[in-house]
This record gives sequence, C-alpha cells and structure tokens, in this order.
Amino acid sequence: MKFLTILGLALAIILVVTLVGIDLARTPTATKGQCLLSRRIVLPDICVNSCTPAFDCTVATRPYAVFFTQAATCADGLIC
Repeated sequence: MKFLTILGLALAIILVVTLVGIDLARTPTATKGQCLLSRRIVLPDICVNSCTPAFDCTVATRPYAVFFTQAATCADGLIC
C-alpha cells in the first residue's frame, strides 16, 4: 500500500512538471506593437508583448486559484 502511495505521488509530480513545461513552451512570441493573451493549462494566463523593456499590457484580470489573479484581456496596438 505504501508503494502505491509513493508511486501515485511521483506520477502526480511528473504530471504537474510536464504541464508546467508545456505551458512555458506554448507561450507565443508577439510581433512589434502587439500584445497577446497567452492561455495556459496550469500557470496563470498572461499578456505577452514585444516591447523592450517589457511591461504589463493587461487591461482586465480575473480570479486565479483562490488568492491570485490572471490576465483576462490585453491592450491592442501598443506603441513600443
């Protein structure tokens, strides 16, 4: 029984690490003057822009988990 508990915990950790890796790999690259909403599986949604230095182009947020927020909409037509 203890073996199954350890196996289940190990599989859960591997699953979470895999999903976080997929989230990070799927983050799009924005073109000049563009702000994109990146929807994620495990991590909170974010707005991605191409400005240097990067800034937060989030227009509205929505709840994430219990105590956090995530991006709901992003600004269009940025001037970098």
